[in-house]
Amino acid sequence: MSPSEFSIQFDVLYNNIMSNAAPGINEYEKSVLLTKAQNELIKDYYNPKGNKYQEGFDNSAKRQIDFSKLVTTAKITTPVNGVTYDRRGKLYEYPEIPMVIVQESIDTNNGTFQVIPIRYDEYMRRMSKPFKEPLKWQAWRLISDSDTNIKAEIIAHSLDVINSYNVRYIRKPKPIILVDLSSEYGNLTIDGESKVSECELSPEIHEEILQRAVELAKVIYTGDANGLLQIGQRAE
Repeated sequence: MSPSEFSIQFDVLYNNIMSNAAPGINEYEKSVLLTKAQNELIKDYYNPKGNKYQEGFDNSAKRQIDFSKLVTTAKITTPVNGVTYDRRGKLYEYPEIPMVIVQESIDTNNGTFQVIPIRYDEYMRRMSKPFKEPLKWQAWRLISDSDTNIKAEIIAHSLDVINSYNVRYIRKPKPIILVDLSSEYGNLTIDGESKVSECELSPEIHEEILQRAVELAKVIYTGDANGLLQIGQRAE
């Protein structure tokens, strides 16, 4: 669906739902709503509790196709400097901020290990036990803060030398921008972008993005907080 098609169909659905009672929405506002709808759908689709079929990213071939253009694989071989939570930890910086991490592993001198993400409280619980290392063929991952991109702190067994950190993730898509914001609205941007930008997701999901954006517009202009909570459960 092109930007102009998004705009026209948004108006049709919005006017139909609101019966022309609500004030009009300009192209910048439509772009904000469409971008928000796009990002929410990705998060809901990955989280089984966020959609009506209770299926995650790997439970549906449709979702894998919908997000195929956003799936990125990186092989990071050089750790970066920084303070680690664990003295065994090594920091690896993602090439960009991941929206959802799908799969992780490390290549070591002893083979390929699965990387298990753990919370800080879970890490503390495990460190209080006699065996203070990941299970065989596993490593731990903590998220570390950064001034720029997010860093992963990888904790492997003491004798394992990490050759690379391999990660497959869903990157954040570009915003959906219907018109050139710099010429129409001055300095307004969405996620730092101002030029016309088409939806990067599969055309199969465009109708769902449009529908959610219109529902978000209705909730915003009616002030229906309960409606906002229910929108996520309508995702496929």
